[in-house]
Amino acid sequence: MFLKRIELQGFKSFADKSIITFDSDVIGIVGPNGCGKSNINDAIRWVLGEQSVKSLRGTSMSDVIFNGSTERKPVNMAEVTLVFDNSRHIMNVDFEEVEVTRRLHRQSGEGEYFINKTPCRLKDIVNLVMDTGLGRDSLSIISQGNISAFADAKPEERRALFEEAAGVAKYKKRKNESLGKLNRTQENLSRLEDIIMELERQVNPLKRQAKKANIYIEKKSELEKIEVSVLVDEIEKLHTQMEELKKKSFDLDTQKAMHETTISVEDNQNSELRNEMYQLDREITKLQETFTKLSEDARMLETRKIEMDEKRKYALEFASNAEKAKELKAMMEEAHYEYEDRSRRLQDLETDMALRKEEMTKCDNDISYCLQENQQANAILNRLQNRKDVLENLARQPFNHQQAVKAVLDANLNGILGVVSQLFKPQMNYETAISNSLAGAMYHIVTKDEASARHAISFLKKNQSGRATFLPLTVMKPRYMNKEHRMLAENCEGFLGIASEFVENEERFNTLRDALFGNVIVVDQLVNANEIAKVLRYGYKIVTLEGDIVNKGGSMTGGRTRNQATPLTIQKELNQVLQSLDGQSMKVDGLKNQLTALQSKKERLRTDFVQMQISSAQLDPIVKAKWAKYDRLKADYEQIAPQEDLADSALMEDDIVVKLSAVHSKIDDITSQMKSKRERRLKAGNEVERKDGQIRQLRRELNVLQNEMREVEVAQAKAETRLETSMERLSSTYEMTFEYAQSMKLDTDMEEARRRVVVLRQEIAALGNVNLDAPKEYEEVSERFTFLSKQREDLLAAKDKILTAIDEMDEIMIKQFKEMFDKINAQLNDVFRALFGGGKARLFMVDPQDVLNTGIDIDVQPPGKTVQNIRLFSGGEKSLIAICVLFSILKARTMPLCIFDEVEAALDQANVERFAKYIGQFRGESQFIVVTHRPGTMAQCDALYGVTMQQNGVSQLLKVKLQDAIHMIDKEEVSA
Repeated sequence: MFLKRIELQGFKSFADKSIITFDSDVIGIVGPNGCGKSNINDAIRWVLGEQSVKSLRGTSMSDVIFNGSTERKPVNMAEVTLVFDNSRHIMNVDFEEVEVTRRLHRQSGEGEYFINKTPCRLKDIVNLVMDTGLGRDSLSIISQGNISAFADAKPEERRALFEEAAGVAKYKKRKNESLGKLNRTQENLSRLEDIIMELERQVNPLKRQAKKANIYIEKKSELEKIEVSVLVDEIEKLHTQMEELKKKSFDLDTQKAMHETTISVEDNQNSELRNEMYQLDREITKLQETFTKLSEDARMLETRKIEMDEKRKYALEFASNAEKAKELKAMMEEAHYEYEDRSRRLQDLETDMALRKEEMTKCDNDISYCLQENQQANAILNRLQNRKDVLENLARQPFNHQQAVKAVLDANLNGILGVVSQLFKPQMNYETAISNSLAGAMYHIVTKDEASARHAISFLKKNQSGRATFLPLTVMKPRYMNKEHRMLAENCEGFLGIASEFVENEERFNTLRDALFGNVIVVDQLVNANEIAKVLRYGYKIVTLEGDIVNKGGSMTGGRTRNQATPLTIQKELNQVLQSLDGQSMKVDGLKNQLTALQSKKERLRTDFVQMQISSAQLDPIVKAKWAKYDRLKADYEQIAPQEDLADSALMEDDIVVKLSAVHSKIDDITSQMKSKRERRLKAGNEVERKDGQIRQLRRELNVLQNEMREVEVAQAKAETRLETSMERLSSTYEMTFEYAQSMKLDTDMEEARRRVVVLRQEIAALGNVNLDAPKEYEEVSERFTFLSKQREDLLAAKDKILTAIDEMDEIMIKQFKEMFDKINAQLNDVFRALFGGGKARLFMVDPQDVLNTGIDIDVQPPGKTVQNIRLFSGGEKSLIAICVLFSILKARTMPLCIFDEVEAALDQANVERFAKYIGQFRGESQFIVVTHRPGTMAQCDALYGVTMQQNGVSQLLKVKLQDAIHMIDKEEVSA
């Protein structure tokens, strides 16, 4: 059996799932009118692709879904499945069994199709049953209306049946599709010809313009590469030159500073030395006056001493022993006094020398300590100076570590208004809070509008200069703190205000200020920040003066880095460093002056010590001489008066020896002081003279340095101007950063490159006006022209292929149609005679010369009648003639399945019986499903399906096999 079973659910009157199994060649479906037996025929046609709602006896496709009854509710889906036995591969698929399903949903109106439970298209199902005899134009699925329509159809309309039988329907469909393609191809060709003609008029002028533009672009490209290389080379040389000039300037500055410092120091020292010399001169003059007076006194005393010694000498020669003893004793006492006096003075010198030595040692320690302090102070000063240099460099170039920001700012692009950190100045003591509240946003670039931002981003992409964030002023929206929340925050401890209140900016940036700072709260410390955050339910960012942050949502950020200078805090730190630098400089200067004073003191102590050593060396032999004199006089006295008591007798202050010793002691002191001061005066004078010479030399060298510095400044200014010009040209003309241009530099002779730049500029100028869009336009037009020409060729080739294919299909269709037509015609007469009980019938082509389009008409002559036109027969005769044609087709070409829906309704009983018996001839070749209520037809069926409606509106099935029924009747008769 070709059709093995039908599964229906929700289709028309079959509300419940119903399965009809076909296991006989002829199956009858019977039942009273309105029970739904014709719905089985409709279900088969619906699954096989019937789209005509009218053919399905409805007004809309949703009518095929069970719509409910008085006792049953409507269902939401209709589904029908046909299961075919494809073991003979009647259907052109590889499956032995083919299951075709169609499903329709009421609510969405969506239809679904399945082949072997795999979703497919309606077209796939139509192609599957095409040329199998189950097509919608065949007579294999017919109803009473189809029979009448066939009989009454025009010959041209009747042709479709024979095409389906001949198996040319698929070729005709393909031919129609090919003809449609051919028409579209011809239309496309016509349009293409018009377009190609228009393009031909454009190509040649554009070709000339494109050639000129290409020459321009080639030369411009060569110029760009070479000029970029020349500019890079010049910039590199200028950089090198500026570095050298900068280094030279720095060296000259250093030398100048050193010279000026040295001159200043030398001048100060000379001034101090001159003051010292003046002071020494005054002291020496004063000492000289004292010395002169003492010398006069000493001379007078020495004169008196000489007179007294002459008297004693006379007495020793001529006086008595008693007188001699008296004089010797007096002389001995004077000698002893002189010895004691000189010894005491020598001891005092040694004591003073020891003190000087201690003072020198202490002075050395003080100098050592001062040097250490000076070194430490200088180290701190150097660190502060270095930090100052770093901060000043950061202040001058705050975005060196932000490559993209630096590239955009250096390029001087249109619409760039600055960086956030440049546009907003924090108030004093709020630098850290404002800086940390911005975080990375301080490096965002502010632009006039979105177009400026897009242009800057394009510039960064072209130069591969990194990424940056842009804030177009035209899209910035202010953000403010809720008034109620502001009142709550103001009543909390530590609240200082909103961040926007602590920054200064130009009025045009007020919106941006409010967008960045308008809802950021500033508090004094982190504890209070946490409390305020709780009160405000963590709805705002809160920042402290130390830079700690309580973020929106409650997360916290804090800590400190070693060097946390940002563009907003640099100036504050720089001011602090400058203050520290001033204090440290004063400390260094103080230590330097202290060191100079200590060194001067050490020098004075050393000079005094040396002078004391000289005085001690001079005094030591005098002491020895005075002792020898005393010892000699003592010996002489003991010879004259050995019994006399030698106890020392103190001399009186007004004794000449005492006075003379005192005067000589003062003269020695003054002489020593004068000698020391003269030495110091001489040394100071020599030092002043040396320093004056040194200062003169330094001033000459300073003048030379200043001249060199002026030359370097001029050279620097020229180099900076040339560098700015080159950088500006690189940026404005070629939109390149120097770093990107460096990567494009050619390895060539730069002098030759410079000459080539001049030549290229002249050649470019000679080209005149150039349409730079011409190459692209020419390429587009040419490409389009070539493409369309190729399309024209393809279309012509496709047209030829389509015509060839149509011709081939025509030949096949003519051949197959004629062959099948002849076979059917050959069978028709026998079939007609069998069903009509005689007579004759034939088919003929209305236009035999046009086999592809000719209509098919039928000449019939029933027994006892003359040949008549089919349209003149009665309804029953028309139905029987149509049935004859169908049976002729079945004899000419076996059809796997025929479905008759009350086709014999118009026949009388005799014709019904002939019709039913004739069906039996096709057993084993074709499968018949006959919907009928005629007993004659039922009698020829192998099995009957009865369709009933036990419930109103719901069809049900009951199957009876004829053989089983006969067997049951026989049993009943035997029993009777």
